[in-house]
Amino acid sequence: MLKRKLLTAFITSILSIILISLFTPIDGFFGQVDNYWKGVLHSFVIFPVYIIPCVFIYGLPISLLVGAVTNKMEAGQFQYSIIGHVFFGILPFFILWFFIFYSVGIALLFCIIDHLLSRKGHISTDI
Repeated sequence: MLKRKLLTAFITSILSIILISLFTPIDGFFGQVDNYWKGVLHSFVIFPVYIIPCVFIYGLPISLLVGAVTNKMEAGQFQYSIIGHVFFGILPFFILWFFIFYSVGIALLFCIIDHLLSRKGHISTDI
């Protein structure tokens, strides 16, 4: 399970950086259309500094906790996993309220990628 969660965190980090950089580039809103791609390129350098540590330091342990709780359930594991990930994605609202959409989106992305990887079964759950 730990290997799958680490792979999930890595994939989530990469996809989050790409999606957030494309949808909200740093300079894209303030410049002309020519500066949009320059802002996207700057975003690819700046956003990983924040996204990768947050996913690995906060998201990975939370996902392990949610996974440990939902694995004991017989029915509705995926639904409760989504609820758990969204709940812990909302918790940073009290610290950084303006990042709520990013944190919930990344939490949902983490949950969905983890579910897809667990259904494939290609990754061993042994530690």
